[in-house]
Amino acid sequence: MKKPLKWLWVGTGAALLIAVVGTVTLKQNSLVASSIASSANAAPGVSSVAVAPQTGYRMPPFKLQEYPDNQTIDTEKQIGKPIFINFWTSWCIYCKLETPYIVQAYKQYGDKVVFLSVNVTAQDSMADMEQFVKQYGITWPVALDTKGTVTNEYGVIGLPTSFFVNRQGVIVATNVGAISKENLMAELERISK
Repeated sequence: MKKPLKWLWVGTGAALLIAVVGTVTLKQNSLVASSIASSANAAPGVSSVAVAPQTGYRMPPFKLQEYPDNQTIDTEKQIGKPIFINFWTSWCIYCKLETPYIVQAYKQYGDKVVFLSVNVTAQDSMADMEQFVKQYGITWPVALDTKGTVTNEYGVIGLPTSFFVNRQGVIVATNVGAISKENLMAELERISK
């Protein structure tokens, strides 16, 4: 009796895995196809590469409220400059590990690269986010993703996640998890040229 039950669980697990992989693949293919259609109308100086949250594609543009100024951050206005985008929350242990490296990198590259921290406020509290910003001395723009829309659009499944974007708006590298100081500096050097 135990053997058929075991195979039932294995079969159910396999079917679920196939369904998830198929759904993700269809979603990505749909995103890329719609992005290819829209990329033909790219503005001058902007890459005509399709839009997708993946290396080799144009970064998906977004607008979010900035902390603490309540101004709107519009990434389309940053095209022409290299951009470092970092998704994080205050409770994320790996975010706490990498933030001192990012603070140090900002001191070195802040005049060459646009630094943009996206707080996944949908999974965080404003009070905890504010304390994190003060504790680590974050002085560059912090975008508040209060609904998780941009986080989902970028396919962020683990925190922290970082995107390195060149002057043409193309994602040239991504990093999921705490980035090492060496990799952070190397990628910033690469996009700053």
